[in-house]
Amino acid sequence: MTSPKVRLLLGGNWHDFDGFAETFRTYFSPEEASITAGYDANTLLTLAEDGVDLVVLYTCLGGSNQHGRIAEDRRPDQDRALCDWVYGGGRLLALHASLAMNEDNADLRRLLGGRFLHHPPRFDFMVTPLSREHPTTAGIGAFSVHDEFYFTTYDESVQIHTMAFDRGIAHPMSWTKSAGDGRVAFLAPGHHAPVWELAAYRQWIRQSVAWLLADSHIS
Repeated sequence: MTSPKVRLLLGGNWHDFDGFAETFRTYFSPEEASITAGYDANTLLTLAEDGVDLVVLYTCLGGSNQHGRIAEDRRPDQDRALCDWVYGGGRLLALHASLAMNEDNADLRRLLGGRFLHHPPRFDFMVTPLSREHPTTAGIGAFSVHDEFYFTTYDESVQIHTMAFDRGIAHPMSWTKSAGDGRVAFLAPGHHAPVWELAAYRQWIRQSVAWLLADSHIS
């Protein structure tokens, strides 16, 4: 039995993309996942032909500016290919700043279930799973992170599984959703290595991948 093919797409600004890719590889044995990582969004055009089982987005796009460089959105045909693949039965894990996109990117926002708005400077906060059980958070209790607190918009298609509080208001830190015949999961934390290295975060990623791949028929 071959291991699931996982394509990790990186790119944009403000993040240690290579560092995340290196850490992400340590979450899984070769028997659990065959992981390819890179910055070429054209690989989204051949997901079905390449037999990919799961796409993981760790990107920060949508025009963010760092050192005079603009992180533009992917081309419409690249995002359209990703959307079509997921709606046809593909599985997508969107991490951290992957919800950063231009406001008019309606196709991707609809697929992901929401869009990044802003975040304050990093601070310590608690990520708390809801009492309603879900496979992505099973066995994970509340845990503290020093991270960017993400404010997002989200729609009725998502099922929220974790929350965090800012000034007395609860905000979603993760959700899942169906997308046609496919599945999508989003986890908001994950800016830097102190978060990636947390045991709870590692478990969260692993269980999210397991939920996404359960009953997959794309390959």
